Amino acid sequence: MSETGPQKVTERMRVAFALGEVGDNVALNIFQFLIFTFYFCVVKLPVLWISLGFVLWSVWNAFNDPMIGYLSDRTKSKRGRRVPWMMGATIPLSIIVILLFTPPIGLNSDIANFIYLLVILIAFDTAYTAFNLNYNALFSEMFIEMEDRSRTGKIRISFVMLAIIFAFVLPTLIIDDITNKYNHPETLTQYQMTGVVAAIIIFVTYLIILKWGVREPKEFSADAETALSFKNTMKGSFKNKAFLWFLLPTLGTWLVIGILPALAPLHLTYAVGIDDTELIGLVLLVMFLCAAASTPLWEYIRKKKGARMCGLIGIAVWTVPILLFAFSTSFEMALIFSIFSGIGLGGGLYFYDQCIAEIIDEDEIKFGTRRSGIYYAVLNFLIKGSAIINFVIIGFVFSSSDWQTYTPNPGVDTIFALRFLMGIYPLIILVISFIGLYFYPIHGERLMKNRMKLTELHDQKRKSIS
Repeated sequence: MSETGPQKVTERMRVAFALGEVGDNVALNIFQFLIFTFYFCVVKLPVLWISLGFVLWSVWNAFNDPMIGYLSDRTKSKRGRRVPWMMGATIPLSIIVILLFTPPIGLNSDIANFIYLLVILIAFDTAYTAFNLNYNALFSEMFIEMEDRSRTGKIRISFVMLAIIFAFVLPTLIIDDITNKYNHPETLTQYQMTGVVAAIIIFVTYLIILKWGVREPKEFSADAETALSFKNTMKGSFKNKAFLWFLLPTLGTWLVIGILPALAPLHLTYAVGIDDTELIGLVLLVMFLCAAASTPLWEYIRKKKGARMCGLIGIAVWTVPILLFAFSTSFEMALIFSIFSGIGLGGGLYFYDQCIAEIIDEDEIKFGTRRSGIYYAVLNFLIKGSAIINFVIIGFVFSSSDWQTYTPNPGVDTIFALRFLMGIYPLIILVISFIGLYFYPIHGERLMKNRMKLTELHDQKRKSIS
């Protein structure tokens, strides 16, 4: 990096940085896709115990995520503010992904399995947050120019989709009976094998990004010395009206993304009537392949209309297909509607990185210090909080429709419960998300003024360290 100019972004660095999305999303989506089905169907832990575990997990999240973000913004080291956290989380997270699927089932105790679930949720959350939060914070710090963000964002989305596809397809290739419908004794071992393969992918991709994909701009490392107190940091973040409006579509998008993999095995098996595990994986594969393929379309819309409009169109396109997907009655119907749902999903994901970077830019203009860590900490809390909300909703609906324990007796009420959770519930959430993003204020003339002020501020920071 030059002492008098911004960091030069090479294509190799851009690709290596974006590759971090593979490990990051394999960890998150293996967790989201399998954690509920595994503990509900294989461990046979009652759904209310699982819901309680996620509620208690949320208490930890409320403390853990903001604190890691705050400490990250204030970290001083030769490697900068973000990289030390990412290095420290790599090995623990790889191990924890394996431990997700090694509960003490042999004890035949709901309490023992519940305690194990709670401990492993907290351990996963801590290690995942330490890497993911700092990795995302670096995006807005390494790639300042809108063109860099757009090009890198497109590559990131492609890798996100690759990771999500892998996270959905890998289990269906290894696990013969993913919902444990037939109680095969080898199902537990197959879940554990899935965790081992995922851990290897996480470890390798994290090493690649740490070696070739991250370089912290020196002018932001100095911001550790001017960081606000924890109280003022949190107060400033939650007084940011643009950020508050952005939280609605962010929470909504991740609520919908989270509910799809969590219930897809049960929904496609019992509501749609697909009895082949590989076909279940194929439906999800097609959805996320279409999301990846639609990325150039959403990049084009962002360049022409801005990140806000890109998100609005994406959410609007997503609403109808997801409802039709939930009420599919055959593999063919589910496959067709998964295509259109995937296109909307691509737009719903693309606006996320672009908008939060704009919010952090404006915050830096106001306070003079780049506080990416605390903003991503709040978003991390919200994203993981979406899983908690989903599991509470699932617990309530399941307990009202004969799914309190894993003794499925599919009938009208049970099937409608699955369709409601996969279609009507996401539709309501997406409408609320659209409203929140509509009122997001950083666009047009305000965005252009921010770009000019930001350039001047960064020039001043680079001169101060020369």
